[in-house]
Amino acid sequence: MDDEADGLLTTGRLATEPEPDMALVQAVRSRRTVRSYQDAPVPREQIERLLRESTHAPSATNRRGWRFILIEDSADLIWLHRRGGSAVLRGARQAVLVCYRGDSDNAAWRDAEQSAAAAIAYFQLLAHAHGIGSCWICHLPPRREVRAHFGIPRPYVPIAVVTLGYYEPGLRMRPRRLEDTSLVCVHRWAFDDAPETFPEVLRRWIRKLLRRLYYLLPRREWLRGWAFKYEKQFHNDRRG
Repeated sequence: MDDEADGLLTTGRLATEPEPDMALVQAVRSRRTVRSYQDAPVPREQIERLLRESTHAPSATNRRGWRFILIEDSADLIWLHRRGGSAVLRGARQAVLVCYRGDSDNAAWRDAEQSAAAAIAYFQLLAHAHGIGSCWICHLPPRREVRAHFGIPRPYVPIAVVTLGYYEPGLRMRPRRLEDTSLVCVHRWAFDDAPETFPEVLRRWIRKLLRRLYYLLPRREWLRGWAFKYEKQFHNDRRG
């Protein structure tokens, strides 16, 4: 990371001095996931403008099937958490529920999710340059429940929730520690990644089974405190 990007991270300067014309590479290097924000809400007009700009992202077959629901009611955010969503939702004041048309004949490659993800990534970079932090959340209640709660009609599919808010002054973020791992090979797979061991595979399948059973419970909010211990965490406590 270069010195200028590192300065943005350690001083929290974007909280008081946004840089809407920030260089793309600088935005990419300095953006981090943030889970706490200033109390002052981001104006709806600004959020809508950033979301509209984010739809310059690519979409499968240029379908451009994005739709966004701005969530500002704390009851909705608490509902998402209590029904099994990420604990980050408890402290959020604003969030965007990202939806995309799901009536694609290319379901095998999930092109709706890919197209939605492209716009989310654009939105986070644009918001960052304007001094707005965000957290991309895909740890959510079952889609059928989210669709019903927010009145989302078919064929649109809820994809993810992005919490957002102004950066807090003096915010300190961790620098990236890029690993010396080979990321690119030519023509064929030639990486030396160690295969999963049997215990690792077994643990993963048990967690998947327990997760599925948990989301079948009609009153799962009663077990929310217990389930929090098993909520998906960041690998090696890496933030952002």
